[in-house]
Amino acid sequence: MSNPTVKTRMKSGERREAIIAAAVRLFSEKGFRGATTRELAAALDVTEPVIYQHFETKRDLYRAIIEAKARERQDSEFWQGIENPQGDREFFCAVARLLLQRVERDPSYLRLLLFSALEGHELSDVFFEREASEVYGRVSGYIRQRIEDGAFRSDIIPVDAARALVGMAVHHAMMQALFRDTVVTSSREEYANEMVEIFLAGMVRR
Repeated sequence: MSNPTVKTRMKSGERREAIIAAAVRLFSEKGFRGATTRELAAALDVTEPVIYQHFETKRDLYRAIIEAKARERQDSEFWQGIENPQGDREFFCAVARLLLQRVERDPSYLRLLLFSALEGHELSDVFFEREASEVYGRVSGYIRQRIEDGAFRSDIIPVDAARALVGMAVHHAMMQALFRDTVVTSSREEYANEMVEIFLAGMVRR
């Protein structure tokens, strides 16, 4: 039996959001190329034309997902926790915790990002512009300022250091999302503190 709530009672904006939410689940399971609008329509218990009333192409739908996720990031308090750090350790730990938390709260987003990149989809560039470039920019900007302050070595390349920090956090988050039962052995807080200690102090005895 069809669901009249989806077909007739939803307002246009509500139906559009319902389509996006269902598409997130479907695309994160099968990827952009693997999922079909027929499957999406079946998941919503509507016909395919209903999907096309809101999104002319599957590409438009995929872009809408990215836009929706980007708005969630903008509306969140992601950067508020590191605007006025009390020190380097606090800043970098805050960045690490927030990156880990981002994946914990929304593992489907990481899967969408991976599918987008692995499939060579053109919208993977949008992911990078909306997510990675902002994080790299903020972290490398902080490192650059600390170099100018004389606190960090002058031979450090800020963007490379930023990628190193983000890489440690994202790799751990990825392993947690993909192999939760076998890989994760520490809490978010414990891992953030440990990785920042290695990042700032290194491993070689001086």
